[in-house]
Amino acid sequence: MSSYIFSFVIERVKHKQPYGLSLGMSAPKVFGVYGESDSGKTTLIVQLITRLTKDGYQIATMKQTNKAISMDTKNKDTWSHHNAGAHLVVFSSRSETNYLLNEPLNTPEILRKISAFGEFDFILVEGVDDPDIPKIQIGRGKKRSNTIATYKDNFQEILALLKHEGKEQPSTPDLSIVVNGKTIPLTQFPAQIISNTIVGMLTSLKDVQDINEVTLQLKR
Repeated sequence: MSSYIFSFVIERVKHKQPYGLSLGMSAPKVFGVYGESDSGKTTLIVQLITRLTKDGYQIATMKQTNKAISMDTKNKDTWSHHNAGAHLVVFSSRSETNYLLNEPLNTPEILRKISAFGEFDFILVEGVDDPDIPKIQIGRGKKRSNTIATYKDNFQEILALLKHEGKEQPSTPDLSIVVNGKTIPLTQFPAQIISNTIVGMLTSLKDVQDINEVTLQLKR
């Protein structure tokens, strides 16, 4: 019987990024925008997307609301699939692919699933209320936890703030692989690929959130 033992330790970064979205590579920076209705949240988000994309950044976004509403349309085919009991419905066309999950998810779960779709530099959340996410307030109203700036027609300042925060890089994980009692030497690139693959699979599992250390043992 052959024995394969894999173990690696993930060191915490100096400034923790919410939910451990990525390890060993550049983690996407998550920022939220909040404010009262018609305060200009969507306008600011669109301006940030346009400018950051123009500057070469990869952007993902999320819209949050406290209303019990759906993007699906009653009596359409996808709605009928859901109404019949399908847990997940996928709509595929020549221009896009939509995933409709028939259950609410919390913010950490959504952010981890977003990261599974690709590598993003920023994830921008409109209507954010999660206390762990840095936020930009628009207009008046009660200030939410972790508000780092207020938008008052100061777009360039907000843009510069996001770009500055986006420069912060997480530490490289300490990865050790032992196969049949022999330690396998690794350079930085394969170490990052292996650790990110393992961590990516583990974070998709239920109840797995902030990963600091993992030990895997395989015997064949």
